[in-house]
Amino acid sequence: MKPPKIQYDEYKLSKNEITKYVDSDQLNIPYITDLEIASYLDKMTFAVNTFKADHEERYDTEYGNDMDEQGYIIGIELNLNHERFIELIKNEAFKLIKTVWRNNQYHLITFDHLENVFKQGNIIYKLTDQEDAFVIVQLVEPEKLGYQYSDSKDRHPIALFKALISARDDIYPPEYLCKEEFFLQRD
Repeated sequence: MKPPKIQYDEYKLSKNEITKYVDSDQLNIPYITDLEIASYLDKMTFAVNTFKADHEERYDTEYGNDMDEQGYIIGIELNLNHERFIELIKNEAFKLIKTVWRNNQYHLITFDHLENVFKQGNIIYKLTDQEDAFVIVQLVEPEKLGYQYSDSKDRHPIALFKALISARDDIYPPEYLCKEEFFLQRD
């Protein structure tokens, strides 16, 4: 039987080691407005297909894609080692940025430093044909991440999530995106 939620949360929090490495006042996701971000987005490569359509055709992911039936991502998993995770938090790499792009208001949540989000070669994928939500991914050769394929026809670059862009506050509310629920547990 699963313990009541409050007990689980208290247990989970008691196992969180993040405050051993990061001051509690650094555990935040800044929410800023930056209208210049749109110029960086305009310079990036834009995929023709949706993220879902190109999955397993042009790229793989480290983990399964948590998507709803329309193609909106409902869960993103990042593979970060202990030191990298702490460095990203301490240096506020995770940011929520409000901007205007394509004559619409968007929120961009970053999962890396801005220079890595807007790195040349990264790709913007639309999540649906409505073009109201996107992901920025970096395609990395699988061997660089320690993956080996026994059959070369199954080999594709690995898509690493760098950011999520959304005009859909109903699906990706800014209040939710700003929640600083950082959790670290070393095994």
